Amino acid sequence: MGLLGFLSPYTTGVSYLAAVGTAAARASFGRQTLALGPQLAYLIPLPLRPDTVDGYLWWKGLTWMTLVFAAWGLAAATGAIRNEEERGLIEVWLASPVGRTRLLLSRAAAFTLAAGAAVVITGLGTAAGAAAGKGAIPTGELVEQMLPLLGVALVCFGVGLLSAQLATTRRGAIALGGAVLLGLYALDALARVNPGLDGVAYVSPFHLADLTTAIVPGGRFAGLPTMALYLVAIALVGLGAAAFRERDLGASLLPQRVASTSAGRSPSANPLLQLPVLRSLWQQRVGLIGWVVGTMVGAALIVSLARGTGRMLGSISGFTRLVQAAGTSDPATAVVGSIWLSIAALIVAAYAINQTAHWAADDAEGRLEMQIAQPLPRWAVVGERCVTLAVGALLVTALGSLVTAAVAPGQGVHLDPGRLLLATALLSLLALTFGAVGALVISRLPRAAVPVLGVVAVAGFYLPLLAPLLRWPSWALDLSLFHLYGAPLTTGVYWNGLWVMLAVVILGFGGAMVEMRVREVGR
Repeated sequence: MGLLGFLSPYTTGVSYLAAVGTAAARASFGRQTLALGPQLAYLIPLPLRPDTVDGYLWWKGLTWMTLVFAAWGLAAATGAIRNEEERGLIEVWLASPVGRTRLLLSRAAAFTLAAGAAVVITGLGTAAGAAAGKGAIPTGELVEQMLPLLGVALVCFGVGLLSAQLATTRRGAIALGGAVLLGLYALDALARVNPGLDGVAYVSPFHLADLTTAIVPGGRFAGLPTMALYLVAIALVGLGAAAFRERDLGASLLPQRVASTSAGRSPSANPLLQLPVLRSLWQQRVGLIGWVVGTMVGAALIVSLARGTGRMLGSISGFTRLVQAAGTSDPATAVVGSIWLSIAALIVAAYAINQTAHWAADDAEGRLEMQIAQPLPRWAVVGERCVTLAVGALLVTALGSLVTAAVAPGQGVHLDPGRLLLATALLSLLALTFGAVGALVISRLPRAAVPVLGVVAVAGFYLPLLAPLLRWPSWALDLSLFHLYGAPLTTGVYWNGLWVMLAVVILGFGGAMVEMRVREVGR
């Protein structure tokens, strides 16, 4: 989180100077961005003073970090309670004896220290980005801008704590907390395009954080909304502690209605559960539908903005050079090929990391033992995981590409069907590449798989941005899995990247099959 918090605003400031180096270019960019802002209001806050590096840093470098810190807070809270509960650690702590309230408050204090450190590093990255863009942010204003970011993280940690008391598993807690946070963010987004909802939006922590624009020239520090964030966080943690005291371990705070049921001794009649790959897809059908729908909505939204965004980019000499370097003369096509496919690459990487988390959970929670006791060859478990990931990623990317092909003509963007198909296939290969790395790590250290993939994803995302700025050799770019994917929609196949990704997939899943045969399950 510290690495991500530093790199995001820093690279934003550097790229701003590279794109709009003159006063005239900054003024033109500011006008175009202000005109484009309302079209992006469903995604991010309206831009403020984008003709300055400080305003652009707030709009592009920091506002999306609010979502990142929110997701971190939710994941940390559910992990601190339900994850430790599922692993039997909570029983160990309580048998020490340690009181439940003390245990939960110690987790909250630890996260507060960690989040505070990450926010400080984010502030340092913001100051470095402003300096790289030939700007300067006073220390006081920088501190004021960082306070709401920490507040949002703590509020979302509180939401995660409450969700962990209401759900019976960590997955359920993440789903419940994620739904709540998604609804609160949607309320904030609706208030940006419908001022009539502004009063109602004050219940959203994202809206309260957006009110502080201290680093923007002429901006302000929203003191009362920021204070409200911390008060709400304290209240949520207190409610979580009270709920934790009242419920049984492994149970939900909500009363469970127990109905008499007859014992089932026959296998399910569902034919899909009897077929490899299909059974895995059926078991994750709800989550898979969520990934598909999210990708389709994202494709429709980004591609529908291609014409306006392309017009803005085409008016800036720095971005014009980038468009030409992308292998096309049409800025709108470059938006689809660079912006949307970059987002799609992040989506499939997140999907692969999510699948890796499920594989690690199967190992830790005993489901893997049940699989190989059927009996089922151990290598077949890894093989089925590989094929399931490939099919799931293909479903996600293919339906997203169908939406892209349907919406693009209305924006005056005419895509090559063959290259769009190629881009879709390579996105699935990218998901397999991340999955192969995860499978290989799981074969040795199951609990480390998700953190390792997270580092690989973050480093891979920022490496293509940092390498040219730091004048690293060209081969360093190939260390990024996202760079290996290339830009197939505009420049075709990046063959070196294709061969490397295929090698990673073969070696990763092949090595996992070999290791699975000899290691002890659950270790």
